Amino acid sequence: MGANTDTQESGKRKLILEGALRVFSQKGFHNATVEEVAEAAGVGKGTVYLYFTSKTDLFVSVVEEKLKELKEALTEHIENIEGACAKLAGAIKLHWEFFNRSREFVQVILSDLSGMEKELDERTREARTAFVAVLESVIKEGISGGEFKEIEPRMAAYAIEGAISFVAFANLMNELDEPSAFDVSELADLCLSGLCC
Repeated sequence: MGANTDTQESGKRKLILEGALRVFSQKGFHNATVEEVAEAAGVGKGTVYLYFTSKTDLFVSVVEEKLKELKEALTEHIENIEGACAKLAGAIKLHWEFFNRSREFVQVILSDLSGMEKELDERTREARTAFVAVLESVIKEGISGGEFKEIEPRMAAYAIEGAISFVAFANLMNELDEPSAFDVSELADLCLSGLCC
């Protein structure tokens, strides 16, 4: 298989995932059909099944890809920031902005997932762990550099990730306007207040 064919295959897969994101966010997992995803992606139903074995596989792949996208964006964002406090504040802001730009994704996460929790958890665990590991490394850097208190880094990383996610989900559920940068700063201050010396 040549590079051009690989690019075409990757492009089709991406189109299907984008179509799936739109359909799942509007209809939820249980009410959406593979036919609707194919139509939204501009491909045939059979093409969807060339890339994904089932509707569940497609749904989980949407979540997995978005989590990978968030982790990659976060890693790139903090790379050139000096100091653990500034890195963590930047990470919180980026995480928040990601959720507000990806409201369809948040809708997908909030849809009725009954019957597929186990597969979703197993398949996305690696992507979730990789994202939290980035936050954990920043917290470790802050502890070793004397910017942060001595605290269990992984626990703190999960606490921060959970706080941001919960607030973003609540914001979408309550259909509030997009938050201002000041709101994001307040959230960052709250998260950092327990860590900074």
